[in-house]
Amino acid sequence: MTPLTRSNSLVRLVVLGALALSIAGSMGCREPIMMTEFDGGDRVPDAPLGPDTPTFSDSGISAGALTIDRVVPGHGSFMGGNIAILRGAGFTDTANVSFGTHAVQPADHLLIDPRRLQIVVPAGEVGLADVTIQVGDAIFTLPDAYTYDALSVDPTSGSISGNTFVTILGSGTDFVDGDEVLFGRTPCTDVAIVSPTRITCRTPPMAAGTVDVTVVRASDASETVAVDAFSYYDSSDPNGGGLGGGPIHGAINLTVVDWVSGMPIPEAFAIVGEDLATEHQGFTDGTGQITFSGADLMGPVTLHVSKDCFERTSFVAFDAQDVTVFLIPLMDPRCGMGNPGGGGRGRNGAFIEGQLVWLGPEEYAPNPWGNMPMPRTGWERVAYVYTTQSATNAANPDPAAGGGIQRITEVAPVETGYVGYPYRIFARPAGLAVYALAGLENSVTGEFIPYVMGVARNVLAGPGETVTQVNILMNIPLDHEVTARPGALPPALDDGPDRFRYQAFVDLGGEGIVVRNVNGIDFDTVRRRDSPSVIRFVGEPALLGTLADARYRLTAGWFTFADNSPPYTLTVMNGVTAVDDEVVMPDFLGLPDAVSPANGARVPADRILHWQEDGPPADLHVVLVVGGDGQPAWRMLVPGDVFDVAMPDLSSIPEIPDVAPGTLYWVVYAVNIPGFDFDEFRYTYLNDRYWSQAAYNFFTASL
Repeated sequence: MTPLTRSNSLVRLVVLGALALSIAGSMGCREPIMMTEFDGGDRVPDAPLGPDTPTFSDSGISAGALTIDRVVPGHGSFMGGNIAILRGAGFTDTANVSFGTHAVQPADHLLIDPRRLQIVVPAGEVGLADVTIQVGDAIFTLPDAYTYDALSVDPTSGSISGNTFVTILGSGTDFVDGDEVLFGRTPCTDVAIVSPTRITCRTPPMAAGTVDVTVVRASDASETVAVDAFSYYDSSDPNGGGLGGGPIHGAINLTVVDWVSGMPIPEAFAIVGEDLATEHQGFTDGTGQITFSGADLMGPVTLHVSKDCFERTSFVAFDAQDVTVFLIPLMDPRCGMGNPGGGGRGRNGAFIEGQLVWLGPEEYAPNPWGNMPMPRTGWERVAYVYTTQSATNAANPDPAAGGGIQRITEVAPVETGYVGYPYRIFARPAGLAVYALAGLENSVTGEFIPYVMGVARNVLAGPGETVTQVNILMNIPLDHEVTARPGALPPALDDGPDRFRYQAFVDLGGEGIVVRNVNGIDFDTVRRRDSPSVIRFVGEPALLGTLADARYRLTAGWFTFADNSPPYTLTVMNGVTAVDDEVVMPDFLGLPDAVSPANGARVPADRILHWQEDGPPADLHVVLVVGGDGQPAWRMLVPGDVFDVAMPDLSSIPEIPDVAPGTLYWVVYAVNIPGFDFDEFRYTYLNDRYWSQAAYNFFTASL
């Protein structure tokens, strides 16, 4: 069979992307690998209640009396996004909850029973917050029921052996060199102060359990504490899934879990290796568990897990005695897993309003825009207001939606009492920053040339709220540059890549990323058909004033076609402060290239997919296969030094169908992750916010 054309293949990629995104949008899901180019992403909430989640005995209070007894857990990051359970009475599926003044999104309420209500905590101000619930006309408030910690730790769990690479974000902090990070009371290693609000380090070894994370200031030994912010596990991560427990010595303990619901999967078939005659095979029990044992079980081994109506999963060439596999249910009506519909409870945005303020002689009235050039004929002075994005590839809602006033001109308001030029924008509800770009705009073409920027920091916008008096001082000239020297390129393939994209974004940590795009003009991106020795990003702000704790996030990508199609390879550098200096980017990973089967050829009799890469070594490979029926068929997690995977035919096992015959699509990601150890793999690593380098390609085959 001849390969499909690139345009037809992209249709298949869209299908894959839709699948991944639909899973990501499920309540309480684990993080699937995203079928897009990699950038950071929203922090995904913890898993919903599973079979081992502790519960509390009934209080005896009548279910008809609306009360809150407690919130479990009673604290969390200022960034929100974590799961909490309200315990009390009188709860219904129409309940609405708020933390302090910030409402929980309507869609983020999940009634477990009249005494338990699961919610996703909204972002909030550091400190104590009342928790209020309303059901109909009844309202109950539990004072000081929840504490917002000043620190956010990512990831939130790791192995007892330590060495997990973690990022700590602070709210209102001023981290400096010499500050110490403690897990429990043991110092973190390799501490790096990335900015006044961001620290990275590696966890120390620790016994299994949950510990506080503390930052100790070097200047006065004062402490900022996040209580129970990190969990150590001595097997595979019970929440994050994956591998753990140390090397294999005669036994493998497997747990199989539904990726979406978090519930154990009984009767899932698992086999060690591809030999169907092996004794190391069987079905999981009612708790989703099975243990394989024998003197011949020594690592590294490969484990395949399969169940009808789920995507198969394989861990390849690992050496870990505890394995937790998340199987993704197929969105197939045959399996009763089609689109479940919604309960009618949606999501609310927020409005943010304030004034753009220029300094000048007028103290109680708007000043002219004196730090900008005078417009020539056909041009006018204009400003646009935006909020930071949660990630570079996570677009915000339209700021002008709902009657928002995003575009501001140099026309002073006729009303008195203004010291600037009013704006009102629609925004995603979160802790974020609001910024404005002021410049000259062509009245005919819409071309916009920015000259000045202003930023308002630490804005907390809750669902359905209108945040007022967010004034932005327009005093940051865009007169600096960031210079990047790209790393070495791998050899190109026959079908690409053929063009380059370089980007420099201002990163504000937990408040998000500044992505400057006005009237379709991307001011943070340089696109080239060739690879110059140096890339210059001009019109950039200095990291001073309200941006003193900001850092630049640089990305370099080599893509195919103008729409950034694969094959492609990317690198990312975070924490860059070298404004007006040259930054040397890391080398690019090699591009995955099919060896057997060749692109468009038939899968060989041994059903092994083999590829090669010419470039620096990767830490992890992720291989995804789509069957001839268009359904996701297989997900394979592979060490970076392994370049082949097997798809054993398991159809001789009762109720385990084979991969659907026809045209298969298989995708290979090569990924680098700081501090990564494959034998302690966690599913959270499939979120691209952890990646520093990635390469991606896809192929077709017939079966």
